Amino acid sequence: MAATAAAAVLSSGRFYALIGFEIHVKLATHSKMFSSSSSAPAQTTNSQVTPFDMALPGSLPYFNRTCLEAGIRAAIGLNCQLNKISHFERKHYFYPDSPAGYQITQQRYPFASNGVFHYPLLIKKDKLKSSTKYKFVDNQNSFVIKQCRIERIQLEHDTGRSIHDDHQNRTLIDLNRFGTGLIEIVTKPDIQSSLEGESFLRELNRLLIKYNICEQSGLETAVRVDANVSLHRMNTKPDGNRIEIKNLGSFIDVRQAIDFEIKRQEQLLTNNYSIKNETRTYDTNKYQTIHLRRKEDQIDYRFMIEPNLPPLYLYDDNDKHIYGKNFVNIDDIKRNIPISPLDERKQYLDKYKDFLTAEHLHELLRLDMIDYFRDVMTHLDNNHLRHIALEVLLSDVKSISYDGRKIRKFAQAVSPILFADIIKHLEKRIITRFSLYTLLTLCNKSRDSTRSLKSFLDEHNMYAINDENELEKICLKILEENPKQIDRYKTNPKKALEQLHTSVCKKYHGRIHDDLVNDVFKRLLDKRIK
Repeated sequence: MAATAAAAVLSSGRFYALIGFEIHVKLATHSKMFSSSSSAPAQTTNSQVTPFDMALPGSLPYFNRTCLEAGIRAAIGLNCQLNKISHFERKHYFYPDSPAGYQITQQRYPFASNGVFHYPLLIKKDKLKSSTKYKFVDNQNSFVIKQCRIERIQLEHDTGRSIHDDHQNRTLIDLNRFGTGLIEIVTKPDIQSSLEGESFLRELNRLLIKYNICEQSGLETAVRVDANVSLHRMNTKPDGNRIEIKNLGSFIDVRQAIDFEIKRQEQLLTNNYSIKNETRTYDTNKYQTIHLRRKEDQIDYRFMIEPNLPPLYLYDDNDKHIYGKNFVNIDDIKRNIPISPLDERKQYLDKYKDFLTAEHLHELLRLDMIDYFRDVMTHLDNNHLRHIALEVLLSDVKSISYDGRKIRKFAQAVSPILFADIIKHLEKRIITRFSLYTLLTLCNKSRDSTRSLKSFLDEHNMYAINDENELEKICLKILEENPKQIDRYKTNPKKALEQLHTSVCKKYHGRIHDDLVNDVFKRLLDKRIK
């Protein structure tokens, strides 16, 4: 596997990697950045287009203030310096889905720069404890925290979409996406492995969604990543050459593309080839990067100040006497910004300190269950129930969701209210621990979040048998069907009880509580022996 090969390269002590990201985030605004067209995804082709989006002569841009406000929230979350005066520029290049022949951006004069973002390293517990590079201090307030410097954040608009019609050998243009508001987050090359890269992007994504900067939508990818990867021999300085991998649309793609590229560059360096500046793309079917073009010559984008848009002015409470209501107050946004995901997790550790440890929280983060955990906790009224829920999340739900990879589908099928109700039934012994996995699997497969727990229990007859008389009748019947276990009990009582317990579970499909049935079997067998 590429991941294992890349890890071997980095742990060999012969090479080190430098990785930086250019992250394009689609802003959660109702209209586009420079026109009144809707920015809603998945609409009829070319139905959300104004004269400006088509670059018709005489059309002018009109700036959408909410795009800047979303960008400021991102800059605050990434601890950036906010520049009180910034400018829009034209970046000139020709492409069919950009009819104006230029993009409006902030390459040289961004509104935010010089930030730093702290993120937890998401690694499996067993690998974390055996790692020599990363050490997890197991107490209630400790995480493996990494940091990545942010070079700048700039506002810009998206391009249109090219639709290639191979049947008629033509390309069609959909301008619905053209002009949609974006922020581009450019990092320093502080990431050193695919694990760090994926952990950084997952934490960034949590921040963007929590601060209402982008939407978590299945219609279109809200975050697209370009990864710059370079591998260098240990004890040498970077030579400035790097490989840019364009348009990575998922965390898994980012991880796999980086791992493949590290191994590919290691093979080149080992054979005494140099790394040339190059743009590549990632093939998700072949799990490898593919050459697109060389970067031998610097492209001249002929940047110039956008003449049809004024500078962007920001101010704070100390500057109120200078700027008026048409400008954006940084302190107003800071006062209304929610708590960061990192600080929120610290609150969880304090609020649920009776049962929740940093190691639990780390695993919830790695499995992408932290939001589901938060919602479940609000529907349980004591820490005993919450502790049970945590254990079930990190065992049964972890397994059902394929190590967290399908947790979103699970959360849609099994609502936090339904899950909390299941935990309450488990604690009241209305259902058994043995049947819990089956029940959660049935709820997950139904994909009907409106169904009540009672409907599942009635349909599949999953209520626990708690009546002592009924349990005694069941156990007597099992003993009659398994006479050999009566004799085995005399010499190996533990093994005999295990076999009898297995027989009961098979026959009654997990409706019997372990402790109750074992007590009944012991009483009946002890009585027979005497």
